[in-house]
Amino acid sequence: MIRLLRAVLFLAAFLPLPLTAAPDEAVIGGLYARGLAGDKRAVVDCIAALEQALARQPNDQLARVYLGSAYTLRSRDLPFFGTAKLTALRHGIALMDEAADAAPNDARVQLLRALTNEALPTLLGRRQSARQALDRLVATIEMDPGKLKPSDQQLLYLNAGEAAERAGEKARAAELWRRGGLLKADPKLRQEIESARAALN
Repeated sequence: MIRLLRAVLFLAAFLPLPLTAAPDEAVIGGLYARGLAGDKRAVVDCIAALEQALARQPNDQLARVYLGSAYTLRSRDLPFFGTAKLTALRHGIALMDEAADAAPNDARVQLLRALTNEALPTLLGRRQSARQALDRLVATIEMDPGKLKPSDQQLLYLNAGEAAERAGEKARAAELWRRGGLLKADPKLRQEIESARAALN
């Protein structure tokens, strides 16, 4: 899960939100990254900022999927007793699903939902659908690489390989990481991929 959360953090850096005002992008991106790192206050502030952004642009599905992901972080931070934790989690998942359904051809939206689903506890049963989404995205970018920036493609191959490895498909994982290793957009991500390949052997 640590590697998956680190991958989502990379995604936050590489996928700026298409909000109306540039300062909002910087603020929300920073809040989201801090929330991923464990800053509970940043998660709350990020949710508030994203909800304001969606009030201005209700059809902004990238902002919606980020909001859903932020709600899963809020669920992470809430105490185990009571219903608030589960309510926040369900709301986050629903928002991500709404965004993905509304923007089936937006690879960025699909990638963030898949990465967030991968990072959720196994008992929630979201990892199989996440793996399917990752595999679909791999097929998509191999037909049309312009759907994702090279750094985002590295993220995709890294996490698709992780999902394949967890499913016991080591040959598939190795091939995905081989393809991802050919991309050189981000040195840190390339090192992640090479480390994963080395650990597989």
